Amino acid sequence: MVSVYLLANFGGPRHASDIEVFLTSLLTDRDVTGKFLPPFIHKRLFSFIAKKRVAKVLPQYNCIGGFSPIYRDTEDLADTLSLYLDAPVITFHRYLPDTHQLTVQRLKAFGDCPVIGVPLFPHFTYSVTGSIVRFIHAHLPLLNISWISHFGNHPQFIFCMIDHILKFLQSHDISIHDCCLLFSAHGLPMRYINKGDPYNKHCEKSFKTISERLPNIETHLCYQSKFGPGRWLTPSTKDVCETLKTDKTYVLIVPFGFTSDHIETLYEIEKEYIPILKAREYRALRVPAIYQSPEWAASLATIIQSTPRAEKESLIKP
Repeated sequence: MVSVYLLANFGGPRHASDIEVFLTSLLTDRDVTGKFLPPFIHKRLFSFIAKKRVAKVLPQYNCIGGFSPIYRDTEDLADTLSLYLDAPVITFHRYLPDTHQLTVQRLKAFGDCPVIGVPLFPHFTYSVTGSIVRFIHAHLPLLNISWISHFGNHPQFIFCMIDHILKFLQSHDISIHDCCLLFSAHGLPMRYINKGDPYNKHCEKSFKTISERLPNIETHLCYQSKFGPGRWLTPSTKDVCETLKTDKTYVLIVPFGFTSDHIETLYEIEKEYIPILKAREYRALRVPAIYQSPEWAASLATIIQSTPRAEKESLIKP
């Protein structure tokens, strides 16, 4: 019998003073930004880049209320899941380092009890889920933990996504025959894909399954949030917004793989991509992240209870 669950998410600034720490923790993670430099040079370079980026992203956070909702959403979701699972649910916020000690202490308190790790990312990538797994095993090497590595094609996730989209259409009085859906997933550098990261295949499979169950709606898969040089997954969400040709009145951007709203949805989609579509005379709207669905917590509990576990060896890139 499982004794405890670890609900892992990205983390996000809870207030303005978190922004630099959050960015530094994120960009100095070599699973995220690559291992092409010696570790000490990598840390110094990306710490400098993080510090410089604060001036750019601070106004963006101010535009969405001064903080990211992802921290609070994850904490609240853990409380609700605990009721569904009838077990403790501990949170882990990967890029909020001041929360890590408490997470480690709480896990240690359970001793040898089995733990199931639940990263809140439907589509696996070594640079996100893999980074979470690496961190936990590095800090708790004796922890008795197995992982749910991905769930983007789980029937309950598919159901919840479709239900969430259809209810959004209904609440805005939008006909399924007069709308186009852009499923916008976070991008990933092609150098990771070329080295065997399965992220794009997971996204494509999940997108195909959802699209097949929405046969009367035009759908497109695209990728956002490119950072730095080099080729990333295509097509980009920006390019699709600029070049889309459809006779539909409504174009909706659906956060795909973002289970909670944060700066990539509330600012990047809402303030950068939606205006492009509106300027092209489409009626453009952003669908909230799936966290806003009343079915999400129950659906996630079902996913957790019915998904095979994976061990760390298959989830960490050497």
